[in-house]
Amino acid sequence: VVMCSNPQTMNADFVLSFFGSLSPEHSLECLKELMARNMRGTIQIVTQVSAKYTEQIGSAALCELFESFKCYEGLFMYLGQVVNFSQDPVVHFKYIESAAKMQQYKEVERVCRDSTVFNPEEVKTFLMEAKLPDPRPLIHVCDRFDFVDEMTAYLYSSNLTKYVEVYCQKVSPQKTPQVIGKLLDLDCNEDFIRNLLNSVGIACPVEELVEQVERRNRLRLLQPWLEAQVATGNR
Repeated sequence: VVMCSNPQTMNADFVLSFFGSLSPEHSLECLKELMARNMRGTIQIVTQVSAKYTEQIGSAALCELFESFKCYEGLFMYLGQVVNFSQDPVVHFKYIESAAKMQQYKEVERVCRDSTVFNPEEVKTFLMEAKLPDPRPLIHVCDRFDFVDEMTAYLYSSNLTKYVEVYCQKVSPQKTPQVIGKLLDLDCNEDFIRNLLNSVGIACPVEELVEQVERRNRLRLLQPWLEAQVATGNR
């Protein structure tokens, strides 16, 4: 009780050692008591304890603890200490979610780009619903796990066409035909499509592009681009 009411007097090493002597159930109760009495004053030590004993207490129970207090800062701090070593998809998803709530968009992007653990469908759905100011995390997920049609539709409908250009020019030029096909389905402005093709140039696979456009009876759209490729000796 003294520890709970006077968090500023707590020695971190002592507290970490003390929790090592408790059962997982008692540890969780103590952490809950610390947060209930003085969440702002105890958040540092609570996240340290949570990270140190995450395997014993269980990441699901710890995530639930922070969420029950709507303490997304604590959740972000705790998961930030364990996410790089965890093989639990829930840990990776909750870290992406809490990082987004804390506006730590670089961290959201890092995990979406590098993690091999999260559930792609779950993360894609969350990012589309969250409508982050920077869609790069979503672009990484959609590129890595082949949600290109859904990504294109999201960026187009959200007036984020500059990111469609960046995707085709710099991220995955080889997937330009699929993007063009989806843009045609969305009745995208033909001038935008022509400019996009011109900017990608020879990096765009011709056979797949012709197949995508022909399937939609829009081959005439490609004629100037194809002629330009032949004239410059690129095809």
